[in-house]
This record gives sequence, structure tokens and C-alpha cells, in this order.
Amino acid sequence: MASRKWLVGIIGTFIISCGESSVFVSYNLPVPIKAEVFSQSNYATMDGEYEQVGTLTSTRFTNEYSQSEDMLYLERTFISDASRGYLKKSYPSELALRIPKMTLTAKGLKVLNIEGYENFDSVVVAKISIPDRWRKQISRMTRQIDLDRIEKRRWEVTHLLSGEVPLKSNITNLLASQGRLPSIPNAQIDSVVTKSIKKIYERKCLEYIVYLQEKEPFPYFIWEQHVSSVKSGMPFKSYHPKEAVYQNRYEVALDIENGTPCLEREFKFGTHGMQNPETGDSVTFKSQISHERLYTLILNPATPN
Repeated sequence: MASRKWLVGIIGTFIISCGESSVFVSYNLPVPIKAEVFSQSNYATMDGEYEQVGTLTSTRFTNEYSQSEDMLYLERTFISDASRGYLKKSYPSELALRIPKMTLTAKGLKVLNIEGYENFDSVVVAKISIPDRWRKQISRMTRQIDLDRIEKRRWEVTHLLSGEVPLKSNITNLLASQGRLPSIPNAQIDSVVTKSIKKIYERKCLEYIVYLQEKEPFPYFIWEQHVSSVKSGMPFKSYHPKEAVYQNRYEVALDIENGTPCLEREFKFGTHGMQNPETGDSVTFKSQISHERLYTLILNPATPN
């Protein structure tokens, strides 16, 4: 993966370590907080020993976080997209970021309501400049419940911590005792490890890593990219995609003063199955997928420093 340019490279000079042994995390939003988010994803599969990046997505949007008593609210507003590569106009979870507006309501860790994806077909898919047969395929293979689950999973992973949290510790058992290890469809959290406190763009952020295993019952789109654009995958165009299993490393940097994200990085290492429908022969291929998000606060000019 040496050829990739990670978002961490953008912020590296802004990170400073601190020396606390524990920290108190709270979700405290007396006034709304708005951040501009730069989201980048790489979708690659392996051609022998070499990684072939087939799709690089690049999306900008704003997230506004607010609070009323113990209720938390997120409003995401799309700005622009500059994705390129094989799946730039077809990967559902990336296209979902182009919804003009998405809102989420939660009570702490628990997501209560998500609105926006019910309009996915009419406001996103219908406006993509692709042949009708591809548009129909995306609509047929994308369910609102799946897009809601992706958003719910992201919220849960970035809101695991609350209260006094030890640094540089495996806190899996602590979270389990607090009832803060969520049940995620098709995934299982193995462990949660806190790192240190870093200063990112003047924000005091706690880093932690969530290790999890994930299964994808029908990973069609990454399979299509592999058999259509990677030399070693092309002989298997007649095969059908089967279940994929991922080993995930999900890194989060959380603003300890208000509980909003400073940075997210997720690395997914997948093993995908595919099967010949006539002979029953099965083969596998490997994927390497990354998702990164950098949050930059938008300061209200009327707010004193």
C-alpha cells in the first residue's frame, strides 16, 4: 500500500502527544458544532502479490452535531464528489454520501432514527450519468435498510466511549460491563484499545482502535471490479460472487470535550469467494479496502474564541 497517500499525511504535522493516564469523555454540545468532512476510500484487490486500486472515492460534506438534553442529532449535507475509477458511479455506500441531506437521531450510543436514504433512488441513482441497465441494477441491489445499517454502525463505532476512560489500555471488558459493545449485523467486535491523546487542528482528541470481524453475504460490486479490471480476475467472469470475510481495523480520534469525531480510518482486509455455477468449482481472491475521514471544524464568526 506504499503507493497510497493517506489522509494522516495531511495532518501529521499538527499532531502532538499529551501525557494523561486517563481522560473523561462526554457528549457536550451546548451549541451546534459544524465540521467540513473530507472522505476518501480506496477499493483494491490483489493481482498476485500486487495491489490493484480499482476505485478511489473522494467526497466532501458537512456534519452538524447538536444536542437537546440527552438526545443527540447529526445532519449531514453533501457538498461535492471527485471520485474516480471503476466503481465511482456504482458503489452504493459511497453513492449514499451524495444524498443532499441525511439526519440521524440518537440517545447516546443508541441510534433511534435515520432519515434520507428513503430517497436514494430518486435523488442520487436517477441522476447518475450511466446506462439505464446499470442504474436499475444499483436500485435493485441496494436496500434502504442496508444504508441505514452502515450509518448506524458508523455512529456506534465512533460513540463507544463515555465517562472516565483509561489511556493505552484494552477496554473491551470495561465497555462490555457498561453495555457499550453494540451488536452489529454481520460483524463482531473483538477488542477495543485506547491509545493516547493527540492534538489535531487545535482539538484535543483521544485515539482508539476497534478490531472487528465482518461478513458480507453478497459482495457483488468489489467482485465486479476484480473480474472486470484485474488481470488475474478476468478468467473468472463466469463465476458468481460468494460471501466475503473481512478483518477490520477501525481507528477513531474523538474530541474529548464534546464527543464529536476528529478523524476516522478503517482498514478492511477481505477474502472473497466465487463459484462456477456449472461445475461448482470455487476460488478466492483478496481485497484491501480503506475508508478515511478528516473533520475540520467550521467556526462560527459570532462565537468568541
